[in-house]
Amino acid sequence: MFSLEERSRAVELYLTTPMTTAQVVECLGYPTRQCLERWLAMDPRYAGRMAKPIIPLETRRKAIELVLGGMQQKQAAKQLGVSVGAVHNWVRAYRRGGMAALQPRNQNAAQGGKSASVRPRGGADAGGRR
Repeated sequence: MFSLEERSRAVELYLTTPMTTAQVVECLGYPTRQCLERWLAMDPRYAGRMAKPIIPLETRRKAIELVLGGMQQKQAAKQLGVSVGAVHNWVRAYRRGGMAALQPRNQNAAQGGKSASVRPRGGADAGGRR
């Protein structure tokens, strides 16, 4: 169990820096990423925002090309700035269903050909709302 102070510290660090949930957890040494995401979901400043950005289809395709070309998944992930788990999941999906299986599942990404919105992180246009 974490104290209110520990929860607040983790949430504030996430909301006031460009760090991802995984980076906040690594920096603080607590909680788990999933726990931090639950705390964020309870914070009114975070309401309605996506917990994870949608990774573009082109990045997914590039990961598949790299891995099928002989690169290790870990190296491909590092080169593309994504997690090894994401690359692993994309390769598995590709092997089961081809390129069509790489489409983002988030409906926002598929509506009207528009890409999904990603919450702003630290820009001047954020207007103080985070």
